Amino acid sequence: MPEPQKPSDLIVSYIDRLVAYAQSRMADKQLAADAVQEALTKAVRASAQLQDSEKLLPWLYTILRNTMADMARKQGREVTMDTLPETAEPEPAEKSEICQCFKPLLGSLPSDYGSVIQQIDLDEQPREVVAEHFGISLNNLTVKLHRARQKLREALEKTCDMCAHHGCLNCTCGNK
Repeated sequence: MPEPQKPSDLIVSYIDRLVAYAQSRMADKQLAADAVQEALTKAVRASAQLQDSEKLLPWLYTILRNTMADMARKQGREVTMDTLPETAEPEPAEKSEICQCFKPLLGSLPSDYGSVIQQIDLDEQPREVVAEHFGISLNNLTVKLHRARQKLREALEKTCDMCAHHGCLNCTCGNK
């Protein structure tokens, strides 16, 4: 049985996505390339800390976002960046390719988890508004959203295993 690849080996497969992400958020393409190079250097050095290789891509995006923010601060905010999102978000072209097989699962989630995901992730409502709607603090909402996403992931893995492991991109289940 072949040995699983190390995160440092897998990082190379994501370079194009990271470059596109950085270039979409930084006006200067050379600075974007520098940010990716610096982020990849940090990632390779810290790759032994990553326990779950399935979390590699979000981990890389986090390192890249932090690197871009650091570069912006060092440049005195001369680097033009869009607001850095809390999580790695697909580009508009990728959004049209994302499978919709998760939507029917929202109603099957325990408690009000489906509603939290709908309001924050799909309807893009501000967290403050959603927290007020549920009558809870922002910290409580953050915990609830984290748990809701975990439950949705579990449900996806049970119903649409291939999509769940590959980010619902290029899905073949027919639910686009």
